[in-house]
Parts: sequence; structure tokens; C-alpha cells
Amino acid sequence: MKLKLTIFAFSIVLGINAVNAQTVTDGFAKLNQKDYQGAKQIFSSLVKANPKNAVALFGMGEYYYFTGIMDSAKINYLAGVDANSSYANNYAGLGKISLLSSPAQADAYFKDAIKKSKKDASALVIIANAYYSQVPKKFDDAKRYLTMALETDPSNANAYYLNGLIEFDKNNIGDASRLFETAIHFDKNLFDAYFRQSEIMIGARNFPQAIEYINKVVAINPNYWLAYKTLGEIYYDYQKYADAITNFAIYFKNVSDDKDITHYAYSLFFNKQYQQARDLIDKLVRQNPNEYVYLRLLGYISYETKDLVNGKSIMDKFFTLIPPDKIMTDDYSYYGKMLSAVGNDSLAIQYYKLALKKDSTQFQIFDELAKSSTKLKKYDESLKYGSLFLKKKPNLTSADYYNLGRSYYSIAGTLDVKKDSLSKNGVKVNPVSNSNTKSDSIKRLSYYHEADSLFAKVEQYSPTSYLGSFWRARVNSAIDSETTLGLAKPFYEKALELLIKDPVKFKKQLTEIYAYLGFYYYVKEDKPASIDCWKKLLEIDPENQNAQETIKSLEKK
Repeated sequence: MKLKLTIFAFSIVLGINAVNAQTVTDGFAKLNQKDYQGAKQIFSSLVKANPKNAVALFGMGEYYYFTGIMDSAKINYLAGVDANSSYANNYAGLGKISLLSSPAQADAYFKDAIKKSKKDASALVIIANAYYSQVPKKFDDAKRYLTMALETDPSNANAYYLNGLIEFDKNNIGDASRLFETAIHFDKNLFDAYFRQSEIMIGARNFPQAIEYINKVVAINPNYWLAYKTLGEIYYDYQKYADAITNFAIYFKNVSDDKDITHYAYSLFFNKQYQQARDLIDKLVRQNPNEYVYLRLLGYISYETKDLVNGKSIMDKFFTLIPPDKIMTDDYSYYGKMLSAVGNDSLAIQYYKLALKKDSTQFQIFDELAKSSTKLKKYDESLKYGSLFLKKKPNLTSADYYNLGRSYYSIAGTLDVKKDSLSKNGVKVNPVSNSNTKSDSIKRLSYYHEADSLFAKVEQYSPTSYLGSFWRARVNSAIDSETTLGLAKPFYEKALELLIKDPVKFKKQLTEIYAYLGFYYYVKEDKPASIDCWKKLLEIDPENQNAQETIKSLEKK
């Protein structure tokens, strides 16, 4: 982020009383904040009160100079010279105007300013800044006058600051930073030095330090609105969107003519304040309906707010307007999600692939590809993308392993040969839905084994959760569909230890576990243990007809 810097204005006080001195300081502070009308009001009031106030006349000259009205600037500088021929700054002002068209005349004015600069180095710094502001910049001339300024006043903060700017432009960042710190040491209220230091910190990705510098500006002057926008931009880059919004809101409430609200709108979007973001961006779209930057955000918001039909229309228009080299990864992925949401998963997959081609590190796109492939019943593709998602994503959680495990389990189930129930000697149970199969499909078995390994990871990373062991039980029940090996038993029993603590909340899971164990013991011809399990099932689900009928059948035998 490139920070906007304020103009180089000086608060110079000479030959006026203390009350006026503070007012003049306020006037130069207004110039420094680019509050030109506020500065003009202060300086014109002072000149009206005392037409011979050379400092106020210099301030009026600076106002006109920075607003590009050079004739009026010259008139005020000349009036300042007439009012006080010993005040050097007005000579410097006349010189920097002449420098635009008559270097020889400028040199004459600058020489007059030097003669008047006995103990005050301000005029010398103004001259140095005039050369620094030339196109191209004249570093050597600027340095020459800055050397003179520091010989006259070794504690002149503005001289150190301008020296810092020169080193910054030469990419001598360390030297520039040291000079800015020296400037701050001699003038704790020098806003520009704090801003430059903040910019250096941003370049070093040291956002906390950058924020600290700008906060110092706000502490000095809470009404220095540019500082709030700068904070908003830093927090935006730092992805602290709530803080960005707070500072942007202060700035735009007080600076209504600034139309650069894109990052403010994006901050609201990333903070999930979609309606507020839409309110901001809608105004910009009405002013410029073909600006693709605005349409992009409007399309994103439409997806997040489920305004899919309108959103697709916006994104369709967006892709016709944006230059190909300006397309971002999120443009493709958001459009893909929008297409998937309206049922066009085949086209969605194409856009997801375009997104990955642009940035293969965007691991979350593999998850979207897996979801769309599942909807299209392209199960092998779905599992491939799901596995890539797990492989690419950093800092995996147990939920990631669980979700992919569920996918392997569910897709394996689609390959099963379904049966109504398992039974033996008239005892019917169906403890696990979609897993009662005798299919010996190698693919199905490999999917179940993969699911089992993934649920084992859930057990490992979330040992206090029942999900890992419970779903391992389901997988192994599907593998051992006739319950002859009892593969699911240890996992169901482990889950039971966790679930039994809250039988009301986990009634469904406990019913499944006791049904499995009841059938397991029946297969093992341990009738008492089987009956005991079915009775425990009835304790949590007294109306369970399967349990009632099974107990009756077992007791008869």
C-alpha cells in the first residue's frame, strides 16, 4: 500500500504575540492536512486583523501556492516582504514561484532569503524543498540548502525530514528511517515523519509498528482525518477488517468528497457486513456501471446473500468488461460457486479449474471441485479432489479428516448391493443404514479402508469426541456386513463410553450401538448378552419395535 503523504508546510512564528502564534500554527497545521479552506480562513482573518502580519501573509501565499493560484501567491509573498523585510520565508516563497519560469530570478530571491536567515533555518528548508519538488528532483541542490539549514539550526526537524525524503527516494531506507526518527525527536508533532515511518514499516510488513506511528498522529490531533483513512488502509492490509471499518467510518464521515471507498466496502464485505458493503458499492455502480472493480464486489456480495440470479448476471457482465490480465483467482472461484448454486456444476468445474490454473495454492477450490463432482455423481473425481484438498491444506483439523472420511464412506455405499436387513433364524436387525451388503467389490473395500484410516485420524486429533470411533464402527460394520468377525465391536464400545453420559442427547447413536451389539452377541450365540443389549436399547427408546420383537423372539428360543 502506498500511503498518501501530506504537503510540506511549516509552522513559522516570528514577531507576533503568543495568542496569534497559536493561531498561525493552526493555520499551517491546516495546510499540512490539506484543509486549504480552513487554512485560508485562519490566515485571512489574521491579515484582516493586521495587514502587516508577515507570517500570516506568508501563510496566505502558501495557501494560494498549494492550490495552484500562483499570481495570488506572489501578491501575498510580496506583501509579506513589504510588511517585514527581515522575514526570510516570503523571499523563499517568491523564489520557488520564480523557479518555475525564471531560475535566475529565483536564485536572486533565494540569496535574499539566505541573508535574512540568521538564526532561523525555515527559509533554507523551503528553498531545499523547492528543488526537491522539481521534475526531475534536484537532490544535490536540495542537499546543499539542507546542509546550510542544519548549520544555522542543528535541531531543525523539517531539515532532517526532507533529508529523509531524499534518502527514501534513493532507496536508502535505513538512512531515511534514522533521519525521520531524528526529525520526530526535534518535533514530536511532525505528522509527515510519522507517516513516512509508517510507510517504511508497512514495506517491512511490520503492521503493529506502522499502526503505532499513525496512532501517535491521532493522539497529537484527533481531527487529523487522513490519519484515520491511513489506519483503515493498514488494518485492511493486515486483514483486521473490523478495525479497518471503524477507522474508515470516521474518515468518510468527515471527508465527504473522497470517493475512494473501495477498501472500505471490501472491509465490510470481508467482515460479513454484506448489506452495508452493498449500500456503499451500489452508489459507485450507479455512477459508473461499467467499472469492473465495483461489479466484482457486487457479484461477490450477491453470492454471499444468495441473490444468485442477479449475481450471475452481474458476474456475466463483469467478465465481459475486465481485461484478462486483471482477472483474479477469486473471480473464477466465486463464479464457479455461483454456477454450482444454480445447478450448473459442469460449468462450475471449468471455472474452478481456471482458478487453480491461476493460483494452484488455493486449496479450498479442491473442496469445491469435490462437492460439484459429487453432485454430478462423478464419485472418483470427487474423492480425488477431496484428497488433494487434504494434501494441500495447511493446519489440518479433525473436521477435515472427518469430512473426507464421510465422503469415502458414502461413495463406497453407492457401490453396495442393498439388502432389506440382516437376519439369522428369524432375528432381524438393520443397525447401519446403507452398509448391509455382500458385495466383494475391490473398489468399495478400498474406499471403506480409506474411510477407516481417516476416521482414525479423527480419533487421534479429537480423543474426547465420539465421532472418530463411532464412524470407524460404521465403516467396519459395512466391511464385516454379516457381523461374523465383529470388526465394529471395539469401536462401538469405545463410542459407547463417551455417549452414555448423555443418553437423551445421543439417543439415536446409542440405539445404533445397542442394536449392533445385540446382533453381534446373537451371532456369537450368547443369548443372555444379546437380550441384555436389546433391553438397554429399550431403556433409552421404550417404543422401539425392533427391540421389542427381537427380545420376544430370543426369549421364546
